[in-house]
Amino acid sequence: MNSSNTTTSGGGEALEAAYLELPYIPDFLLDDVRFYFVPSRDDVRAVYHELVGDSAENWSSYYNKKGWAFIHQDDIHQHDGPDGPYAVEKGCIRLDVAAPGRFFAPTPRFRFTPDGDTYPLVSLEKRRPLNPWKPTYIRAVRFIKKYDWPHGLPLRVQLAVWEIEECGEVAGSTSWINAEAVLMASNSDELRETLADVFYNRPEDFPLGSQVYLRVLGRLGEEGFDKLKGLVAHPVTRKRTVVADTLGELRNPSGVEPLILLLDDEDPNVRVAALRALGKVGLSAGDDAEGKVKAYLESDEVAHRVWAAQASLKLGDPSHRKFLVQLVKEEKRPLADLGDLGDVIVESDLVDAVPFLIQRLKDGRPEISMDAAEVLQKITGLKVEYSAQANDEQKRLAIRTCNRWWEDKKKERRGARG
Repeated sequence: MNSSNTTTSGGGEALEAAYLELPYIPDFLLDDVRFYFVPSRDDVRAVYHELVGDSAENWSSYYNKKGWAFIHQDDIHQHDGPDGPYAVEKGCIRLDVAAPGRFFAPTPRFRFTPDGDTYPLVSLEKRRPLNPWKPTYIRAVRFIKKYDWPHGLPLRVQLAVWEIEECGEVAGSTSWINAEAVLMASNSDELRETLADVFYNRPEDFPLGSQVYLRVLGRLGEEGFDKLKGLVAHPVTRKRTVVADTLGELRNPSGVEPLILLLDDEDPNVRVAALRALGKVGLSAGDDAEGKVKAYLESDEVAHRVWAAQASLKLGDPSHRKFLVQLVKEEKRPLADLGDLGDVIVESDLVDAVPFLIQRLKDGRPEISMDAAEVLQKITGLKVEYSAQANDEQKRLAIRTCNRWWEDKKKERRGARG
């Protein structure tokens, strides 16, 4: 395949895709890799890698001596240097894991196409370097070590699950992101059944694994999403909560029915998670025939009213929109204390709230002005330079920038109506 003439944000020419066969799932992010071809892209004898961004700061141990010397030569980015750097379109590096040799680790390999010629990736360590930040979660590792795999799955899938379990809850490593990508690229009936089974049986001390497995499961076609929906009946409360959260994150309208069922759950935390998820997914006509969501519009809890109103926006009643905007205008508490109202405003694209967010930006209390600034950045797309340490001039500039955006938005809307 040929490289395009475009460049990426990380620099270098762009490849449409790349396929790596490594002896392990690496800690560095695949999107942070650039490639050099020696002697040239059209006559490849060896491939070298370069790490950029945070990966360059954190994972230099993945260079072997040859790779370290190559990447630090003076002419590497000059016209007379090696052919590169080539970036790959975001998310388009596919990873496979080579089976371990009996005596030696396999050599990392590079391909342009799934079944194309392979070229040695000579700059990368064959053996995975020690990751001093990676925590050891005994219970999680004990579970996966004893796990009885219901199906024979490719090595890369089993290693991906191991990787995710080892990362625990908050990991110094980002290898779970690569592991999630491996699972997404390995769709099969056996994988879907295994993801559901692993989630069903794993301990919930470290929820990262459950979040990843369910997110992947819900994205593996209609069959995967059906399996996800079936897990709402799990006997463990914490697991039902994770299922509800995932259904909200995926925003698939098919998830409304099981979420409505979870509004009757015996556990209040599950009911709240289901209501918040319904806010993200949204209701269509006929979804709330029994009025379970509607009942929350009269709740004593502001957060419950916020999520119920968000869920009902698609039903076309303007009072729900007005209610949410009025909260931004009249409530004196931070948006984060109002059912994460800032996130709701952004998710629902309620630009009518912008002038009231600007008023909050002017507030002298940092807890009020800071979350208003964050929401304004997200809903307008502006880079609002504002922080708790901002001086008066910086604040005035931020307010002036947002006011200008709002004036332009009003003109645009008037033009559209005209």
